[in-house]
Amino acid sequence: MIRILKITPYTPLKSCQVSLLSCDTISQTKAKIIDAMYRTVPDSLKPTPNDVDVEWKNGSSSSLRLVDMLHNTQDGWKQLDTLGTLNIDDQAVFQCIPRQSPPPFMSQSGGAPSCNSLLREIENGRVWHLERDVDNDSDGKGLSGVKTVPEVFLTRLSATKIPLQKFVDDLFNVIFTPNEGITSLPPCVKYLMDLLDSEANRLQINDPEVLHTWKNNALPLRYWISIIKSPDVVFDVRKNNNIDSCLSVIAQTFIDATYYEDMTIDKSSQSSRLLYCKEIPTYKQHVREFYGEIQTCRPVTEVDVDVAFNKDKKQTQLRKQSALYEMFNYACRFSEELRESLQDKGYRDLADQFLSIADVGTENQPPYDKHSV
Repeated sequence: MIRILKITPYTPLKSCQVSLLSCDTISQTKAKIIDAMYRTVPDSLKPTPNDVDVEWKNGSSSSLRLVDMLHNTQDGWKQLDTLGTLNIDDQAVFQCIPRQSPPPFMSQSGGAPSCNSLLREIENGRVWHLERDVDNDSDGKGLSGVKTVPEVFLTRLSATKIPLQKFVDDLFNVIFTPNEGITSLPPCVKYLMDLLDSEANRLQINDPEVLHTWKNNALPLRYWISIIKSPDVVFDVRKNNNIDSCLSVIAQTFIDATYYEDMTIDKSSQSSRLLYCKEIPTYKQHVREFYGEIQTCRPVTEVDVDVAFNKDKKQTQLRKQSALYEMFNYACRFSEELRESLQDKGYRDLADQFLSIADVGTENQPPYDKHSV
């Protein structure tokens, strides 16, 4: 735990306490400091680690500017310095200031100050932080000379999973358990599920797995999985490689929970599936109960749709013409299929009208290949 002084006069917090690890590099330290001091600021407005410098305050007057440096190890490999190797104690005081000039990246072996030298080392794959890249070693072994076994990390992942388990459970509860009962479900979701039920009855599909798969592909695997894997599309947040890896594990668990049949998990399964193998049956039950509750809800009426639409219209700026234009373009792509479907259902006049309108609208548009979708 260290104390951080304010970065600029525009920083939301004048000072704060930041928890750091002894294995953090200077760049990682700056990233954590920025996240702590700008936690209420959208990511697009936050400074990056390259925009600030960090100084280690020693007393009231002296300070030391910290930058990423390298020190030599064996076989030509170089390791990045960390807070531990720099002997930075607990309760140290750091001050972040706007970067005035590019910092020199120096090697303790006495090389010339150059930012390009570090970049060249990284590109050559000869720089390591905590573990050497076994892919770049001729014998496939790390610094200790012992080959790394991936299964060893499963125990560490299980320990990391414990403090995060509540948040994962809350995610499934929010998605598959309405907050105020089933009546709070959006009318469009109820209408979509009823449409799939009616189509299954019309086609005499009695296999419950088929209908379950339809519903999964219509809502959870089409809508929610995109938000889980890419929250930066909806929110102004940063998704680095570490967060992306964690979200991929949650997304895989989400996908497994929507499967109708139970999956066979053994020692050869992915670590992500082994990590949540005990929770997946519970999540599966949530999904099935969710679809069951939707079926027991009363059908959606035009009044329900109008109320929901007017409510959304007040909260968001909807452009009617743009929405109609996008729907028209989508319908034109499948004009033949729609015409045949309307004719089969006895709406021949409506099919002819639609086809004439579609022909007029697509005269000046390039041909569309439906197989490219």
